Amino acid sequence: MPKEETVDKFFDAVTEAYDALLDAARSANDRGYRVSRKLVDEIERGQKDAIDLTRRLALAPRDVSGAATAAIRTVTDAQGRVLDLTRQLLDELNDGQRETRDTFRKVIEANRGAGQAAIDATRDAVGRAGSAVQNIRNTNGARAASTGSARKTPRSTSDTGA
Repeated sequence: MPKEETVDKFFDAVTEAYDALLDAARSANDRGYRVSRKLVDEIERGQKDAIDLTRRLALAPRDVSGAATAAIRTVTDAQGRVLDLTRQLLDELNDGQRETRDTFRKVIEANRGAGQAAIDATRDAVGRAGSAVQNIRNTNGARAASTGSARKTPRSTSDTGA
């Protein structure tokens, strides 16, 4: 039976690996939410800007100069929002890459610890089993020597003399 500290070391390492993966999943979920929320906000804003522009054109259809200025401003604002959204997306991707590397490092370290604990437990179990076998051999050998019964050699089958 492995030592309790070895078993604890193994399961602590496994727990660390699972915790690292869970933290990574939570972070990815948070990043996805931020990007989705920003995208929805920008869609709403773009829709509002388009309605405002359309309303302006409907209220003053002969104001070509004002309509052109408003259209250019609306398009420029939309391009700025697209750039902001792209910047946020790239920042989130960069953060995701960094967190993925950190998660892999944590999982690898935890697996290394779990592997070492398993090796230690195996060594301990094999050592105990070897000692038990050696004790049995010594006990059986001492018992055989004390009773005077040694192993008999098998009889030869060629004694039949046919």
